[in-house]
Amino acid sequence: MNYLNALIEKNDQKKIEELEKLILLGEQLNKDVTPDRKKLEILQKRTSKNDGIYSAKVETPKQNEAIKSSTSSNDLYYSIKSVYTSGNTVVVDFNVDISEKDIKFFELNQKTVNKDVFDLKGYFKDAAPTKLAINGIDRIAIGQFKPDVLRIVLSDKKNLNTSYIVNKKQVIISINENSIKSNEPTVAKKNVEQTSPKEVVQTEETPKVANANSQEFVDTINPIRSMETQDNKIIVKFNKNYYKRDVQFVRYKNASNYENVFNLNGKYKYVNPIKLSIDGVDKIVVSENGSNGVKIRIINNDEQKVDYVLNDKELTITTYPSSPSNKNTNKATAVATKAPTPQPRVINKTIVIDPGHGADDVGAVGPNKRYEKVINLNVSKNLYSILKQRGYKVYLTRSSDTFIKVMNRTVLANDKNADIFISIHSNSVPKEKANEVSGIETFFLSPARNERAKRVAAIENKSDIREMSNSSKDVFLESLNRPRITASHKLAIDVQAGLLQSARSKYKDVSDSGVREGPFWVLVGAQMPSILVELGYVSHPVESKRLYDKNYQQSLANGIANGIDSYFSKNP
Repeated sequence: MNYLNALIEKNDQKKIEELEKLILLGEQLNKDVTPDRKKLEILQKRTSKNDGIYSAKVETPKQNEAIKSSTSSNDLYYSIKSVYTSGNTVVVDFNVDISEKDIKFFELNQKTVNKDVFDLKGYFKDAAPTKLAINGIDRIAIGQFKPDVLRIVLSDKKNLNTSYIVNKKQVIISINENSIKSNEPTVAKKNVEQTSPKEVVQTEETPKVANANSQEFVDTINPIRSMETQDNKIIVKFNKNYYKRDVQFVRYKNASNYENVFNLNGKYKYVNPIKLSIDGVDKIVVSENGSNGVKIRIINNDEQKVDYVLNDKELTITTYPSSPSNKNTNKATAVATKAPTPQPRVINKTIVIDPGHGADDVGAVGPNKRYEKVINLNVSKNLYSILKQRGYKVYLTRSSDTFIKVMNRTVLANDKNADIFISIHSNSVPKEKANEVSGIETFFLSPARNERAKRVAAIENKSDIREMSNSSKDVFLESLNRPRITASHKLAIDVQAGLLQSARSKYKDVSDSGVREGPFWVLVGAQMPSILVELGYVSHPVESKRLYDKNYQQSLANGIANGIDSYFSKNP
């Protein structure tokens, strides 16, 4: 239906996207997709004449595995985090460090249109749905030119005067204001001197002291745009949509103070000069948090309640009057103003988490009697807490060391009308291969396409009593709801990406074993998108030790939660 709509709309880019989906689905069903491939090639050639951008060729499952294995070694797979516009700039955020050699620029000057073309080394999984626009520029096209090259083309009737800045994990493409046909006022850039076209700029601004509500300190380049205080609120504005995964809030007490701390993803170039203050708050400290983050600390001698609301491009932090300290009160009873109780944020999504195995079914056993069931339960509990804090409705199939039959694990998900079902597991291989095999992988329900998926499924299906011949299993799985399998595939991709990013923040050598199909019986009964996550190999001497570490378990849970956020942001 979507492809027919694209034909009616005469939208070539949409035709390409829908054809790619049809080809992938056809291959999964072992159908002949040769006619569709020919259509796709014709459309790609037609599009390439216009923009010089080719859609990434649709690969067979084996080809996809080859790409993953070749690129995961140098972190190119999913190396581009996001692409968005801010003012008169295009901002590309990376998950890895980059340099000037990773960017190639050239011009295509034709009779009726001039194009500035930027080829960036890296893979961006959301290239197809991403739409870019800047007022005054006729068109901005984005596409995966090669598996490891993202192409951005700026097209206009006038010759564009562009330059770009290379930071560690960011490229900022700027269009000179004189080449933009917009009459809207623009914020002057104080940190970039006038440059010749295509000049690479790497410079820093000299800090100066800022007032809390100064309009001079608006950052049009980085994700965080501005910070100011209004009455009892801190208002943080962004240049792009922010999600709950981009804001982390913690509250704690140290030796003499209470602190409410907000960790924001993204840079803000006025961190050093900006000064914030609110009556009734002892101190507000804004500082950098690592190489790509900002920390806001609200510090008070007395305990103070703080609430926050995140709406797309704005974060509002509200502080409430603190209760008077007992150490300064006399015999007379002090009357305290009761602070309003912050209303919990609610997301209308229900998630069921299934910690694999339990009780006598210990699952895989690693060195020093490290049991899979323990890892699964700990990570699941952490994930439960994170998702609850982010506003989701969450349920666990088990919260203690108990056993639930495989066929009954999806019953809760169906009863609660869950939006997604996630089963948490840890992998293993025989002792003779224990030192060789490690890594994270995510499965979605489908007939197994390779021996590796069949092996993992056989291990996880052991506790199920259902018996079926291999041919009967394949026939049954082929009859499953195809749209649900497609949605599960999307969920698996986002969760795998979130897991890898979080795990590699602690250990850079974590292996990406990819997203795979598998006939897992624990997923069969689910009436919603469902996946099975293998957190790592409990049989591996190094990885099993990590899997038993509480901090690493927390990181894995956070990565899964980020993947869930990403999935729902694209599939509301």
